[in-house]
Amino acid sequence: MRFPILSAGHIAPPIALAAALSATLCYAQESPEPFSIADSIAHGRLTLELRPRYNRIVESDYPQVTEGGTMRTVIGWTTAPYHGWRVRVDGINASHPGAAHFNDDPNDFATSPYPLLPDPTYNGVNQAYLDYSGDGGIHARLGRQVVRLENHRWVSDNDFRQIPQVFDGVALAYDALERLRLSASYFDHVRTTSGTTSKLRLTLLDAAWNPTPEHAIAAYAVLHDQPQNGAFTGFANNSYRVVGVKAEGTAWRFANGIEVPYLADVAHQDSYAGGDSRIDARYWRLGAGLASRDWTVRADREVKGSNAGVFGVEMPLTDFYAYNGWTLNFFFTPPQGLRDDWLTLRWTVGQLTLYGEAHRFHSDVGSLDFGREQDVGLTWEILGGLNARLQYARYAPGSGLADANIRKTWLTVSYTY
Repeated sequence: MRFPILSAGHIAPPIALAAALSATLCYAQESPEPFSIADSIAHGRLTLELRPRYNRIVESDYPQVTEGGTMRTVIGWTTAPYHGWRVRVDGINASHPGAAHFNDDPNDFATSPYPLLPDPTYNGVNQAYLDYSGDGGIHARLGRQVVRLENHRWVSDNDFRQIPQVFDGVALAYDALERLRLSASYFDHVRTTSGTTSKLRLTLLDAAWNPTPEHAIAAYAVLHDQPQNGAFTGFANNSYRVVGVKAEGTAWRFANGIEVPYLADVAHQDSYAGGDSRIDARYWRLGAGLASRDWTVRADREVKGSNAGVFGVEMPLTDFYAYNGWTLNFFFTPPQGLRDDWLTLRWTVGQLTLYGEAHRFHSDVGSLDFGREQDVGLTWEILGGLNARLQYARYAPGSGLADANIRKTWLTVSYTY
């Protein structure tokens, strides 16, 4: 099994995780050797990804138009299993091919004449980890790795950016029990999408249960001890704790292949490890729709709650691109909170998929008008591992938010091997 990287919360101190990892080492030594270490390396698999992208950004409060190319190149090697163990190492290069008329440095956000394109140049290690999967249902990963908690809302690699977010630490999972997966992880460093690495103490817990094949229930927790973690609150210490539950699945499945998918997610965020006491707000999301193999129509409401207008739920490790619109106008949550009502449409014909979202934003406190956004994308699956995607996003501010009109266009070609 290739386990999804772990999730967690209140417990999983580093010593306990290290002890659990040592237990997996003993378990591995009892297995017969399938072949040599040299064979494990020689029979490994190449990792290759090429992702050039054209970017164009127009914002009404900047005099210049951001325009130019960015490129991601990832190359590495994953060994074949040896006593249940694998090693993966890959490097990444993020570059700016051609003329670059943009600002890629958030520190120049207020002074540059160009809208921010947060894809700087970078060279370094992308992922480097030791992986274990045993017959006893134990899975372990140690090193630099991608982390995706549940639906990526609280912890993600934020893969739309050319430098993915990765974490250094240990992740454990256990899935020997029928329809149940337990996982825990601890990380002490994060490399962000800007290419910078910083210290943190991040503990994740996740328990996922499938009562039937059509339904999944999960309980999760996030303990994020990092005073300066990218949250735009103005607080001296932004460390927080999140505890939540999520249910999703298919409510009905009809004979003609049409399904009724649903999702319900509720969580509470409060202060942790010296975090500011004003960090105290609720989060919830509810959505449902109709779907078939070729099309989807669904509606969702997400509320990032507010603590009486002084703090709105913050998610500094989230997949920003996947939520609240592609323009990233709500990269941080206003102190009044954010309510996002959106409609999703998807239609696939042959190798083409048309995808769209329409968002309506309000505050959680005071019901202020925070504007509208429309996003549309067309993906062409050219052949196995190669696709192209054209995307356009438009945000118009509302009366309750002094903000700019935003237009963003991307053309991305992706090749993976």
